Amino acid sequence: MKERHEARNKNILIGALLAVILIMGVGYAAFAQQLTINGNAKITSTWDVHIKSITPGEPVGTASNVLAEVDSATQATFQTDLKSPGDSLTYTVVVENSGTLPAMVNTDGITFTEGPNNQAIKYSYAGISDGTKVAANGGTTSFTVTVTYDSSITSQPDAAQLSNTLTMTLNFVQDKTA
Repeated sequence: MKERHEARNKNILIGALLAVILIMGVGYAAFAQQLTINGNAKITSTWDVHIKSITPGEPVGTASNVLAEVDSATQATFQTDLKSPGDSLTYTVVVENSGTLPAMVNTDGITFTEGPNNQAIKYSYAGISDGTKVAANGGTTSFTVTVTYDSSITSQPDAAQLSNTLTMTLNFVQDKTA
């Protein structure tokens, strides 16, 4: 009889646990709900840092400007005629940021390379450096590039040194401090 009583108690306990599980299942189903979250994102900023102009300044000595023009958004060309040692011409280059993101010259963002014929013709620049900032929405910065016939030259350079080239690259990145 004791065994039947224990078996009956086990059956009641099992039935009670099944009832609790059934009630929990029904309660979960009653209160469960599927939530759907939708979202959209759109980038509306623009990046447009470009060379706006290149303008020759007043020549020193008999130097003269042959050509100064913006070839594309990121490239400009200038040609200078130098006749005597000490002649020079300084060009003003204006960079504009028409985009909506502020820009700055990246660390090590200026590459200034003279061509191999650089004994008589020298180039230099001023007014721009790593970290130079250009505000968004029409901000500008300007710098100068100077072309000089080396004044220490005492004799006519050979034919290979009568011309020289310059490549200056400015690497702008987004200014995250603005």
